[in-house]
Parts: sequence; C-alpha cells; structure tokens
Amino acid sequence: MMTLTGITQDRYAGRHRRRVVPALAALTGALLLSSCTNLDVPDTNSPTQGVLTETPTRQTLARTAVGIQTQTSLDTPAEIQQWGIYGRELYNLLGNDPRETGEEISGPQDPGGRAGAEWANKYAAIRTINTYLAALPKAGLSEAEVSASQGFANTLKAWYLHMLAVRSGPTGMPIDVDKPIDAEPAPLVSSQEAMEAAATLMNQALEQLNAGGGEFPFNFVEGFEGFDTPATFAKFNRALAAKMLVHRATFYACASCWADAATAMSASFVTETGLPVTLKLGVYYGFTSTANETANPITETLTNNRYWIHPSIITGAQLRPGGQPDLRLTTKVALAPEPRTLNDLTGTYKPVMYNNASDPTVPDLDANVPWIINEELLLLRAEIRWNTGDKTGALNDINLVRVNAGGLAPTLLTAASADAAFITELLYNRTYSLMWTQGTRWVDARRYNRLNTLPLDRPGDVVHPHMLIPSAECDARGLDVPCSISGG
Repeated sequence: MMTLTGITQDRYAGRHRRRVVPALAALTGALLLSSCTNLDVPDTNSPTQGVLTETPTRQTLARTAVGIQTQTSLDTPAEIQQWGIYGRELYNLLGNDPRETGEEISGPQDPGGRAGAEWANKYAAIRTINTYLAALPKAGLSEAEVSASQGFANTLKAWYLHMLAVRSGPTGMPIDVDKPIDAEPAPLVSSQEAMEAAATLMNQALEQLNAGGGEFPFNFVEGFEGFDTPATFAKFNRALAAKMLVHRATFYACASCWADAATAMSASFVTETGLPVTLKLGVYYGFTSTANETANPITETLTNNRYWIHPSIITGAQLRPGGQPDLRLTTKVALAPEPRTLNDLTGTYKPVMYNNASDPTVPDLDANVPWIINEELLLLRAEIRWNTGDKTGALNDINLVRVNAGGLAPTLLTAASADAAFITELLYNRTYSLMWTQGTRWVDARRYNRLNTLPLDRPGDVVHPHMLIPSAECDARGLDVPCSISGG
C-alpha cells in the first residue's frame, strides 16, 4: 500500500509541536518508487492511500494535513546549497562529493544527478496533496472546513508547481500529474504555461480560503505561527501570489502581471509598522533537534569544512555610514579560524545566520529558515511599484530595507534614475536580505538576464541557466537525455 504520511500520534495532539519528516512514498510526474506497508499490521501513524481515499476520517485528514506541512521543507537544504552554488552565494568545500566543486560550477550538468534534483520531492508532495483533496469531501467535514482545507492544500500545490517552473526554465515540465500509477506520463508543457496554471490555482485557493470559516480542521507545525487560520493563511497565499506574479513579469514579460502583483501585495501581510522587528514577520520552514525529526540543514561550527560564503559576497557588501559593512553581512557571516582551499576554490568566511543568536560559533539545530517574510515583501513591493509608475514609493521601500536591515544610508537613486540602476540596487538588497534562504542571487540573475554578472572563479567555469529534467523522466517519455518540451 502507498504510505502518504508518517506523523507521530502525540504530534497531532499539540498545536505548535516541532516538524517531523513524513515517511512518504509517492509518484513524480512519471516515476517515483512507492513503499509498502505490512498489510497484517495496521500503521496508525501513516495512513495509506486506500484509507485516505476510501474511508477517511476527520482525524486521518488532520494527520495528513500536518504531513503535507512537513513535506514543505524537504527541498530547502538542496535549494539553499545547489541554487546557492549556481548563483555564487556559497561553496561546499567538504570534499566528499566532487560535483560540488566540479559539475555544479564548471559543468556539464548531469540530468541523472544533481541537475535533475529539486523535482521528485515536489511532485511527491503534489501527489499527496491530490490524494488529500480527493478525500476531503468523504470524511464528514462541514462545507466551510472542506473549503478551508482545499485552500490550504491548493496554496501549497500552486507554490510547488511554480517552483518547479522556476527550476526548469526552458526545459518545461509536466503539470497534469493527477494520474494513476500505471497511466502514461503527463505531457511536458512550457514553464511559462506552468507558471500561469500555478497562478490560476493560487487564486482558486484564495477563494476557497475566503469561504473557509474561522479555523482549519487541523493543527499547524512550527513556522506557520500567526498564519494558521483561513483568514491569516490567505495573507500568506497573497504574499506567494505576489512573488509568483513578479517572477512571471520578469521571466516572461507578463505586462499585466505587475498590476496583478500590486493587488496581491496589498492583500498580503506586508507592513511598514514596527520596523525593524517586523522585517522578520512571516512564514518559515521549521526545523528541530528533537530526535527523529529534521534539524536545520545549514547550521554548523566555524571549523566545519562544508559551507563557505562566496568571496564576492564579502567584497560586494556596501558600507554603513561609519565605514563598517552592511549589517546583513556582518550578522550573517563570521571569519573562520582557518581558510579552506579545495580544487582552487578558497573560502574564508562561514555562514552563521542559523547559528546560536548569542554565540554565532555554536550551531542551532532548531533554527528556522525563512519561507517568505516582510523583508522580502518590501523588496517585492519596491519592484512592483517601480514597474507600475510609483518610483518614489519603490525607493521608499528600498530604503526601508537598506536602513532597517542593512544599517545603510538611503539610496542615492531618484525617481529619474534609469531602470538598469534601479535593478542593480534592487538585486543588491535582495542578495543580502535573502542570501542563504532560497538561491535568490541565481534566480534574480536569470530573470533579469544578468547571469553574466555572476563571478567565474576558475578558467572554464560556467553559470548554469537552469536545471534539467531528470533522466528517468526523459526515459519514461521515450526522449533522448537530456530532454525538454521541444524533444530530446
């Protein structure tokens, strides 16, 4: 039987318990392995697909909803590392995997390895969500509870589809994946079409949340505090929607997306009140040191050889009025006791943004990773305002972040400044505000056609413009490897 979630029973009893990794086995658009549960021994912690779709109960659905939440962070470590390496935010100099100083920096990409990653987990999560959605009307929930649950699940599904489109770029991807295990693989569509479909689904999810009453029929894991009712989760939905629309506007020149993004942003949780504290307001991927659960994947001691800040991040930081570097650098990195050189790549500074707040040399396995927070929303709003004619408002938003997060003086740009100068200022602030959270530098360079501005460390190094469709997905469609929507 196909196991959908593996949630400890006492976890469901608490409101904000720590996350647990689901014992999930599901399908991608074409191929994923499934796991088997012993049919003679009922697994009360992991409802099977049959239980969920044939005889679901309120409790089973509630546990599954928690399991869906725990899946959201599965790709976070890989995205921080791989997209960070692609975008020259970081190095991995541990030396146990040659791809981290070879393929990921100099190529060629291998669709059977890292270049085909950040795919299977997202499609597995989408399959879990599809099964959950099919089960919702069968468990005796009220109409409002069903609608709230649909809005929750479709918000996450839309986000997965969008992020798959971001990773894949021109290769395309499948979106019609709600199929039986023995069905033909879903056809590939363009990433532009996938982003449009994700945006439509995100808006549908908002309608469902708005009809969802006052509370969800399930609990939330850590990271969603303050966004755990249909009304507050809708603000999270609108924050993601605004970001998705900005991506569509810049990746695919969607002119109407700017105005739509402004509307979505106005319904999000963006705020100028309470700065700088409220810069960190938002939704997080939760991690924990609790046994059998998922610890923060980035935090480590200063003597660990794994993660290093890319030198260009250090040298590119602007200075505060007193001559010290941007606070977003000095609070997030620390000089290592010894530099590390591997394959002609040298790291000198270590990331400490997820280490102990009072002693950054000490790892903090309980540190959460931002998903989307007010600091990012202010920068997204600046981008939206600049492109909808409110250039003064855009610069005001930039300055709110520069001053409150970076300790920098206000920008010298004016409403008469060139678009290119604004983009340079915007991307600088996005890099330092969001570094080591989501591969921002790489994604931004792609959507503004600035990949050529990213540093090349050695002769022969390259900057990869996108990730690849996994080779197994190509094989399932009878396409040559690597493959894309245009063929093999």
